[in-house]
Order: sequence, then structure tokens, then C-alpha cells
Amino acid sequence: MSSPSSDGSPATGHAAGAAGGGPRLGPVVVMSFNRSDYLRETLVSIAAQPSVAAGLREVHLFQDGAVNFHSGDRYATDEAIAASIATFREIFPQGTVHASDLNIGIALNFDRAERYVFLNRRFDSAAFFEDDMVLGPHYLATLQRFLDFAADPASDGLIGYVAAYGHHKASLQDQLRRRREVLQVGHAWGYGVTRRHWLDVREIIDPYIKIVSDCDYRKRPKAKIGGFHKQLGLARQALSQDSMKLIATSLLGRTRIMPYICQARYVGQEGVNFTPEAFAKRGYGGEVIFPEEQVDFAWPEPARLRAMVEFERAPMAQQCKEAYGERDLPVPPFRTFFAAEHL
Repeated sequence: MSSPSSDGSPATGHAAGAAGGGPRLGPVVVMSFNRSDYLRETLVSIAAQPSVAAGLREVHLFQDGAVNFHSGDRYATDEAIAASIATFREIFPQGTVHASDLNIGIALNFDRAERYVFLNRRFDSAAFFEDDMVLGPHYLATLQRFLDFAADPASDGLIGYVAAYGHHKASLQDQLRRRREVLQVGHAWGYGVTRRHWLDVREIIDPYIKIVSDCDYRKRPKAKIGGFHKQLGLARQALSQDSMKLIATSLLGRTRIMPYICQARYVGQEGVNFTPEAFAKRGYGGEVIFPEEQVDFAWPEPARLRAMVEFERAPMAQQCKEAYGERDLPVPPFRTFFAAEHL
């Protein structure tokens, strides 16, 4: 289905010494399709991150293909795919391109990237970006602080995903006033995740991955995914891989956090999920990037983290009852991925 153009080095998350010694930081993984203009902005901002510029993080491009492996539908020109790869190689000549021969869709492209990072390479954590978010100068530094807190006993194991894009409508004055504040994540953009949480999530969503492995992702079967939602007892209106990861995170009793300060600018006006009208309506494009590196945050206590978990879980439980109730839906595939086998 897909074939990386190169395998990268065999080093693992802690075994690989970074330039100058010390443990190697988790890699930066960029998901790409056919928007090389957006991709260029994203990659330039990643290259400017101090940990990337210093060679402390590997950078990988997971490039989807043009013609879908299941339906045969063409979703991009070969030239657009080539342009994305060329853009990455221009900005990251030492980076690694993992190019899929066929179009496998967002869910399977993410899944192969995550498997590479956490199963093949066994990194302790990683940062994942799509091709349409321009990072502020301190994005990865902040993301690492949030990953460190997620792994700290003080978080009581209650954090699944972290991000650092912050409140996209906040003025600089508000950000200065609330610079230590921690929020619950909205969109799964520019996020970091630990290997441990990914393994737990991947076990839960394995039936979903099986479902989308047997279809064109853009035509994924609503009834089959609905049957899986019903089995889990949580549902969202969206049937995306992002939604499945949120459901799994809630089932694990974990939440997702980010800072209040704004540290990224969303540029994806046109794409699978956005139009210029929707982009403007939601207030994107006018983000005020926080200019300083914030090193001190008011980390939430376990009680607040548990409240965040319930805040996300309750509406998903209600959505499941309202959407599926007593409906007779397909039985989801059996789960064959188990986290304990990969510890």
C-alpha cells in the first residue's frame, strides 16, 4: 500500500544521542497531501524551532498518494504530490520522506506514521502536524513542557494529548494577563503524544482502523463506524480519526490540554474540512502570536483534569444515545492490536 523512500536511522527515543550528547527529543512528523504552498509555510516555521535548528529532533514527512487504493478515485495530480515532496526536501534535505504509492486517506496515513514512530522506532513521544499551521517561535519548546507535565506524576496519568496553539482569538493584552493559564484542547492540531498513550488509544481504536482499511476514507461507512461508537458507548457526529482518538482518550479517563497563549497561526483556508468562508467565520487568520517563551504554567490539579475528562465525555455519551439508541448496527471487527504486546 505504501513505501517509504527511506527508513531513517535505527536509533530509538533514548538510545539515540542528539548532537552534543544527551537524550534525543521526540521527532516532528508532518502529514502531507497536495497543498505545497501551505506546506512550505508550515515547514519553514518548523525549521525555525530551536530544537529542530540544533538537530535535536528528526523531521519526517508522511506523504499520501494521489489515487485511492480502494475506490480508484484520483484526489490529486501527480504533480501536486511531487511538489509537496520537493518542498520538504528543499527545506529539510536531511529529513526523511515516507511516500505512499497510493492514496490511503488521513486515518491510515496517520496510523502508519504513528506505527513508524512508536513501534518501529520506539520514541517516547512525538509531535504531529498537518500541512496548514504556521508555528510561533516557541511552539515546540512549549509542547515539550506540556509533554513533560503529562509524564510527570503530578498529572496523575490524566493527560492524553497536548497541543500548544492556544486561544486563536486572544489579544496580546489578554495573553499577557493569562500567560500561565492552561486550557482544554479544542482541535487536534499540532499535537504531542506519548508512546504510552498512543499504545492505549491504538488498542481501543483498532476496529476503526480495520474499518477504514477496507474503504476509501472519504467514503467511510457510517453504519459500521456507528456500530463501533455504539459498542463503546461514546459518539461524536464526526466519524473522523480525530474523533475516534478523542473517544478513546475519554474512555481511558484522560483529557487534552494546551496553553492559553497563542503560538500558531492556522492557514488552511481551503482543504478537506475548510472553505475560505468557514475559515473567516471561525475567526482564523488574525491570530496574535505570543512573542515570548513562556516557561512557567499553572498546571491543573488532578481534580480539574478529571473535570475536563467528564466535560468531554458527557456530551459524547449523550450523542451516542441520541444517534444510535436501539438501532441495529453492524458488529465492529474484532480487536487484534493490544498495547501490552508492545511495551
